[in-house]
Amino acid sequence: MGKVHPGAWVAVMLQVRKRGPANTTPFSFLRHVGGIGLVPLAIVDSTIIPTFGSLDLLTAWLAVRNPDLWLYYALMSTIGATIGALITYRMGKKVGVWWIEKKIGRKRLLRIENAIEHWGFGAIFVPTIAPPPCPTAWFFLVAGAFSFPLKKFFAAAILGRALRYGLLTMVAAHYGRHLLRYLRHPLHYLIWSLIITASLLGAAYLFGRRSATQAATGD
Repeated sequence: MGKVHPGAWVAVMLQVRKRGPANTTPFSFLRHVGGIGLVPLAIVDSTIIPTFGSLDLLTAWLAVRNPDLWLYYALMSTIGATIGALITYRMGKKVGVWWIEKKIGRKRLLRIENAIEHWGFGAIFVPTIAPPPCPTAWFFLVAGAFSFPLKKFFAAAILGRALRYGLLTMVAAHYGRHLLRYLRHPLHYLIWSLIITASLLGAAYLFGRRSATQAATGD
């Protein structure tokens, strides 16, 4: 997913607050087409095109409106996000390392490469769970560029997305508008997203170091 731009978030959320969720264009569209409308948005959300966290908001909104269908909405978002992840992975293979380095810089590229090299499955799994502004799509691109095993990539992507959207819709179905009010506030969303992302990355780092230590000890 692309980097979250606070100004865009504020603009979208002010529109939602002024007109009401059901009266804004994305919400009106989903109200008519239902959960299937999450698939194309989720595909885009897993590419480098920024969606400003709108997939989380819209998925939760549908689960709030129809709590009995929370699993269906989670499935639609997971399917779309997994397809998008595979597209981005393939794109990484085609554009190569030089194009990615040109876009994000050598330092950032090396950090992602090192994470994938040391953590493997976890380096893909953790970003798929982490909310914006985690640069998930760049992990997908780098994984493709460095020929990370496709089966492991697919497993990490679908498992992480299923867990993420399953938890999101389940909580939305049970806590309803309390969660929706939180997601609609750009500052609260950004702060908690950063905390969750940092926690997940920290846990993955510690787990990776522990695994490496155990492997070295075993050798």
